[in-house]
Amino acid sequence: MQAESQFLGALIVHPDLITQLETQISPDDLYLESHRLIYSTILKQRRQGVNRIDSLQIINKLQDTSQIEQVGGAPYIIQLAQDVLAPSNAPRYVQRIKKLALRRQLMEAAHLILEKSSQPVEDEGSFLRDVEENILRITSQTTAQGIASVTELKEEFRLHIQSLQDAKGGLVGISSGFKELDRLSSGFKPGELIILAARPGMGKSTFALNLCVNTALRQKEDVLLFSLEMSHMELMMRLLCSEAQFEHSDLKRGHIPSHLQEHLLSVLDEICKAPIYIDDSGDLSIWDCVAKTRKFKLEQEQKGKKLGLVIIDYLQLMSDPEAKRLGRQHEVATISRNLKQLSRMIHVPILALSQMNRSVEQRRGESARPQLSDLRESGAIEQDADIVMFIHASPKDDPDEDLEYQGTVELIIAKHRNGPTGSLRLSFRPEINRFDDRMELPAT
Repeated sequence: MQAESQFLGALIVHPDLITQLETQISPDDLYLESHRLIYSTILKQRRQGVNRIDSLQIINKLQDTSQIEQVGGAPYIIQLAQDVLAPSNAPRYVQRIKKLALRRQLMEAAHLILEKSSQPVEDEGSFLRDVEENILRITSQTTAQGIASVTELKEEFRLHIQSLQDAKGGLVGISSGFKELDRLSSGFKPGELIILAARPGMGKSTFALNLCVNTALRQKEDVLLFSLEMSHMELMMRLLCSEAQFEHSDLKRGHIPSHLQEHLLSVLDEICKAPIYIDDSGDLSIWDCVAKTRKFKLEQEQKGKKLGLVIIDYLQLMSDPEAKRLGRQHEVATISRNLKQLSRMIHVPILALSQMNRSVEQRRGESARPQLSDLRESGAIEQDADIVMFIHASPKDDPDEDLEYQGTVELIIAKHRNGPTGSLRLSFRPEINRFDDRMELPAT
């Protein structure tokens, strides 16, 4: 307990250290009850506006509350101040105390898990999720960041500027695989929450799967895909049709010409070597998503791999059991906010698909173009997202639709927190589940 003694002694000798350290360590982080009482007393004195905090002040306060004997008496308080070796090392003592506190929390959690594991449980899945969340809640404290001065941030910012300079105006995030989208977005960057919205049947899932393949197959970075609507078999079928440029309906019916069988098998083999990981459990809460994603990223890092993109298809199918009782809008807002926090925590872009309100179908002409207010069930999605994209197809009976745009859709970047908004045209072939740059449509 030397670190605790040195820490408390440093605060008594140099009370000005309290301002610097009180946000980094709480009384509960200390092991000895006597030390927790002394530190709590120092904090109370400080918050009550006592300008001069010394050994005598602390002793008097503990005597007033009849707690002086619980801390070892007045001689112990005086001894703390006399024995401190280097008050300037107080931040190092804090780090040591925090590490030991973390170890104790893990030991307590392990003991609780052992105790509960020996008892029967009704829902095994719920029990395992609770175990994961409890462990992650503790380990996440090691990455928590508080207030930092610009001096402390200098080196990190310098490296960021260097990366921008090295990019020379090009990508600073992962490539979408679409040139014009990359130009507008500069790539999807770590910590970003990207929302892709459209009405049903407009190709949201297809576009997400195209991004999945472009990231995993072309850039060799891991992609974690949560599918709440389609099974892994359907996802694999769509991936195969897109990459092999084979009609989805024919593959579903088993109509595969003999001269294309070898080609399909070759493409399938290539897809199956790609670092794509699928969770199609369907019933997914935001807390399951957070726990699974963090655990997966940690496991991949231990293998020397990098998680490049997380995809969620789609946001409105997720749940939050705790927020549900407060209404659907509040629930979606909680999900949206936690997805944004997750993207920052794991330092990986998250692409979440979203439904749109039906009101867009009632509009005509220019007003029929999707707007941020069309995001379904919660304005919080617009607020939390770094990028909001809409897939928009002009009505087939629109007389203003230019012939050169036939077979294309418009991808609208309606919000871009760190860059320009705009729109671009992409070729869309729903029969093979594929989007392409409009001027580079592959031959069939």
